[in-house]
Amino acid sequence: MSIWGKIFGGTSGFVLGGPLGGMLGIFAGHAIDKFNQKKLPESLAVKQVNFTIGVIALSAKMAKADGIVSNQELDAFKKGLIINQNELKNVEKVWNFAKQSVHGFESYAKQLAKLFKPSSSILENLIHLLFSIAKADGQITIQEKEFLKTVSKIFGFDEKKFNLLKEIYSNNENNPYTVLQSDINDPINEINKKRILLLKKHHPDLLISKGQPLEFVEKNNHYVKMINKSWDYIKKNHNK
Repeated sequence: MSIWGKIFGGTSGFVLGGPLGGMLGIFAGHAIDKFNQKKLPESLAVKQVNFTIGVIALSAKMAKADGIVSNQELDAFKKGLIINQNELKNVEKVWNFAKQSVHGFESYAKQLAKLFKPSSSILENLIHLLFSIAKADGQITIQEKEFLKTVSKIFGFDEKKFNLLKEIYSNNENNPYTVLQSDINDPINEINKKRILLLKKHHPDLLISKGQPLEFVEKNNHYVKMINKSWDYIKKNHNK
């Protein structure tokens, strides 16, 4: 069963707690379906459902941070994950409820942060998604930057890491060396080592094993594409 079936199917007596559970209760009541031996362990499914509701809520509230929620931001959110057409209306209901106000986003971020190790690859992947949504309708606003900085801190990232992410998304064309966390004067073999480490850190199998639903891993890979595109550029142009 897809993550949407687990969330909106309402076939189990397990109820999520905290603000994420409260939001889910508005729409779906019980959240986790019963698992047979071929399905994920319930503990991992709970983590996935929390993650999914948290992503929808944070994405919508981030879009609201500057007071205007654009169609481009909603489209950017949808592009970041696989949504079954049968569940699209349910997902949009959660989005529309969350986007009413930016209030309370810290609570959602804190509950999400408790699911994973501080500054984990899943939380970093989520920050990338939030940055891409913020940038979807043009330049990232001051209010959106403040929102992202707060969430980044809650997720366990220091200011240096946040500034790196901000720099990656600050221009229309990403600086390939910034994306690969390298310098233009670095030897190309050192840059390649950093590329390999980044790809391993964001490998789909690793993300899934840590609790990120497949519906996010398959589509929300723009950072991996960014890494590969940057490496292609550097291979052709380094030290020319």
